[in-house]
Amino acid sequence: MIESIKELKRQLDARAKQDEIERDDEGRAVIEMSVLKDEDFLSDFSSGKAPTVSGEVAEFLNESAMAFLPKEQLHIKIYSDCIDSEEEKSYKTALREYYVRHYKRNRQELRRNAIVSAIMFLIGIAALSIGVTFTFFGRHEVWGEILDIFAWVFIWEAVDLFFLERSVLRMGRMRCLSFIAAKISYYPRSQEKEEQLPEMIEE
Repeated sequence: MIESIKELKRQLDARAKQDEIERDDEGRAVIEMSVLKDEDFLSDFSSGKAPTVSGEVAEFLNESAMAFLPKEQLHIKIYSDCIDSEEEKSYKTALREYYVRHYKRNRQELRRNAIVSAIMFLIGIAALSIGVTFTFFGRHEVWGEILDIFAWVFIWEAVDLFFLERSVLRMGRMRCLSFIAAKISYYPRSQEKEEQLPEMIEE
């Protein structure tokens, strides 16, 4: 059994090394999605008249795009036999509406991140200054140590918010832009390529 798992791991690792990002004629990275039933393609909730895709569809697309850089140009190929021409237009609009909404929310998060990190940094600097003052005059050494710890916690959180979390938010914003600008094409399922998985090794 252990040898079978090891062999399967070797096959999957070898396949992963051989796999390359599929690109269309325009150099866009291709995301393929097969839709067997489209009843749940759109979300039951939307703001205004513009529809938006369901969370399940968005989760599939986001997971599929993890293999690409956030700024990668995308081509979403949807294979289905149940989507008519009117639904094709509606689903394109819904996909873009979903990522436009997330782009707007991401911008708000970036602004909030900058404000909160600046406030926390200033609080940390103020607390550190007070702690240094206590230590300099040799009074309230315990409070000086407490303020020192308090200050560095706030300064570190400010740095974490501004440099680490902000970079994640920026990558998310770039990913949203990639999906908003993505080319979306529809094909019958007969044109879908079959993915070959390694065969399980029998004992």
